[in-house]
Amino acid sequence: MKISTRGRYGLRLLVDLSEHLNEGPIALAQVAKRQDLSEKYLQQVALLLTRGNFLISVKGSGGGYLLKEAPEKIKIYDVLDLLEGNMAFEEIPQGEENAIDRVIRLHYYQKLDQVVKQAFENLTLAEVTKAEWFTYII
Repeated sequence: MKISTRGRYGLRLLVDLSEHLNEGPIALAQVAKRQDLSEKYLQQVALLLTRGNFLISVKGSGGGYLLKEAPEKIKIYDVLDLLEGNMAFEEIPQGEENAIDRVIRLHYYQKLDQVVKQAFENLTLAEVTKAEWFTYII
């Protein structure tokens, strides 16, 4: 599984907002500069996160973005599910499925999907924000 640019930008935006939680609405220009990201692409990701109920957009002078919920309530799986779409390794068969494909799907891909989902469902934005290794990896 590879997380796309959209997923990485989204996580970095949410982590940045979490790190600056008490500063009020944060302009995307500030986030883009701090995170060395494309502001234009960040706008597209912010729109998706706003529509997905992770962010609140504040218009006008002093406007920007805020987290809609506390970082402890935002699950990384939900964010990636929104930004990445279906994260499953398992592919739903189109038409007939041969025996080998069925065995691989049922005994490996389904189990792998469960492990990945469980790992990301148990990880919150607060935990990622507090992890020292996060800024070096993403």
